[in-house]
Amino acid sequence: MEKVTIAIITCKRPIWLARLLDALQEQVFSEDLTLSILVVDNACDKETKDIVDKRRSGRIPIHYDVEGQAGIVYARNKCVSITTSMNSDYLIFIDDDEWPKEKTWASDLVLSAKKYAADIVTSHVISVDEAGKQNWATEILYPAPVQSEGQELSVFYTNNLLLSKHVLAKMSPCFDERFAMTGASDYHFALKCTHAGFRCIYTDAPVVEEMPSSRKNIKWFCRRGFRSGIGFTRSHIFEESLLKAVLKSSILSIVRVIRGVLLIVKALFLRSKGTLVDGLFRVCSGVGTFMGLFGVKHEEYKKIHGK
Repeated sequence: MEKVTIAIITCKRPIWLARLLDALQEQVFSEDLTLSILVVDNACDKETKDIVDKRRSGRIPIHYDVEGQAGIVYARNKCVSITTSMNSDYLIFIDDDEWPKEKTWASDLVLSAKKYAADIVTSHVISVDEAGKQNWATEILYPAPVQSEGQELSVFYTNNLLLSKHVLAKMSPCFDERFAMTGASDYHFALKCTHAGFRCIYTDAPVVEEMPSSRKNIKWFCRRGFRSGIGFTRSHIFEESLLKAVLKSSILSIVRVIRGVLLIVKALFLRSKGTLVDGLFRVCSGVGTFMGLFGVKHEEYKKIHGK
């Protein structure tokens, strides 16, 4: 019998959390798996706790805990420590604005870990708007996957991720507090895991994410691109030699800006807003990649999007 903990970090988004918890209770899995759900509240919100309490009678047990220190890094590390204390074999991360596309999602991740003898398994995210449809914004944020089944990846994120107990034990503390409010702690974690020799593979077990209308604007995408660029550079500075990190970040910065400018020019001919925003996103990412060399930070998680 193997134990699987599905971890959700939430911060004042009770409606979305309720949707996810209801969807997780519909998961189908074999008798040799024991599933449990862990909710870590990063806001100590009464409404969030009420949402959890109303769903404790489900067939999959739900555990609730609070991480009082603001910052997604602290909440992620609490998920790791609680999962370890529960002697779980696997930890699966899913965001509170998501839900599994298939009822076999959790089981599929575990089966893929065994099939490919991998300690880390990830899959893609399907982004939709508040009406459940895709548009230019969702396609920029999460384009159609290009990975193939069983493909090894060096980059992964915690929005749809399985980690074995071996990863948790060796990498703890998994997430670096220097990324508490800036984002990119999961990219940094992926870089550390790759350097430690852990294999991550891709499998077809997607989740669906609702993109709130508050993010469907040029300003948000530009800020997102800038932040992701900074996160890339900081991660490599922390984990690689300074010379290697500077060279890699400088080259990538130029490449990202050039690609962005080409997309902007293309957008002007096509009169395509999506292509224009994608180009601006890449330019800002390139600028952020360069600015990260000078210690610039951007705190993305101060504003809460969603409900």
